[in-house]
Amino acid sequence: MNNIKRNVYIILLAFFLVSLGLNSCKNLDFPSPNDPDISNLPSIQWMVSGAEAEMRNELEIYLRVVETFGRNAYYFETADPRYTGELLTGPIDAGGFLLNRHWNARYRVIKNGSLILENYSDDKGATGFANTIIGYQLLMLLNFTDENGVKIVFSRDINTPFVNKTDAFKEIERLLDAGFDDLNAAGDAFSFELSSGFADLSTPAEFAQFNRAIKARVLVLQSKYADALTALSGSFVDEAGDMNTGAYHVYSNGSGDQGNNMWEDPTAPTIKLYAHPSFKTEAEAGDTRFSSKVTERAEAASFNNLESNLAVTTVSDAYGKVPIIRNEELLLLRAEANIGLGNNAAAASDINAVRAAAGLAAVDVAAMSADDALSQLLHEKRYSLFMEGQRWVDMRHYGKLDDLPKDRAGDIVIDKMPRPETEVPGN
Repeated sequence: MNNIKRNVYIILLAFFLVSLGLNSCKNLDFPSPNDPDISNLPSIQWMVSGAEAEMRNELEIYLRVVETFGRNAYYFETADPRYTGELLTGPIDAGGFLLNRHWNARYRVIKNGSLILENYSDDKGATGFANTIIGYQLLMLLNFTDENGVKIVFSRDINTPFVNKTDAFKEIERLLDAGFDDLNAAGDAFSFELSSGFADLSTPAEFAQFNRAIKARVLVLQSKYADALTALSGSFVDEAGDMNTGAYHVYSNGSGDQGNNMWEDPTAPTIKLYAHPSFKTEAEAGDTRFSSKVTERAEAASFNNLESNLAVTTVSDAYGKVPIIRNEELLLLRAEANIGLGNNAAAASDINAVRAAAGLAAVDVAAMSADDALSQLLHEKRYSLFMEGQRWVDMRHYGKLDDLPKDRAGDIVIDKMPRPETEVPGN
């Protein structure tokens, strides 16, 4: 299936039913999208396709927020100065869209995945997919709220408790491990098709590699470096492979599908998304990770006492794909884990493979101190994973948020999002 959705009406109806929490039988397709039997869920194909479709929703909000927090980008939205106000000065509005749109979208996917687990428990490929995706969505939520925690289940009960960061990570690991076990028991093929965003990872065995890749990210964020290396050994990491091999959110102009809301023509008279000026000043000469991800406009744009002329070009066109996780990140995660374990020589090989792909000379990581090796690693991650939502999370993990620039008097670096006010009793 080349597009994520063959029939958006049915998928949207599925999410409407999900939101109502209707009970259902499995393996029943709608005989007609104009006269559906609303007592039943759609087929597993539509549930999986719906989960993929919903994972893209509000992604642009999430990336604008975390890349602003991480001083990788600014979003000059004259109609809504919260992007250059609230996100840079605080406090964050616990009832505002910058928090809640991402939060709600992730829980819609979690609810969809929960229904797959409840209704397709005999299909190990389906449950492996669902557990993996639920774990990934919880990670995306925890990236936002950090020490404020998350709710590990979809619930309409405001009294459902939050769990702390440590327990949230435990649940994410449990879900990923359960998904991995199911995928290994799923046989040679899924009972459904994934979108072209998973073309590299379309069988249960390959999707299990995606599962291990996500778990490696989770483990590194907990400084569980030896365990991360074990997870990476089961992923699709490949020092000699294409840096862009991996999983993606995809878009199309097909009937019922949608374009990528992150796309802007970098030559247009007015654009909104700009790279932070430091993305240029801290770049190395000849680094294609800089030149391929921004276009320098002749004139800088100014808004709210901020300025940049670096148009972001990470999305190729109006239907350009957005990475979930790629081989380039896995190589850097492996380097990060090795640096965390004091194995700088092992880290050097992966870092230099990434640098070579970007047209840069090797660096002698093996001879660096632990602090210098980490600084080198964070530099590589910034340029390799620009606009993929990692820098703020990485800098927070290592206690380096104070190293990020503050461009105006009164600016601060936000360390986490609050709990949404609709999720906290008494608001």
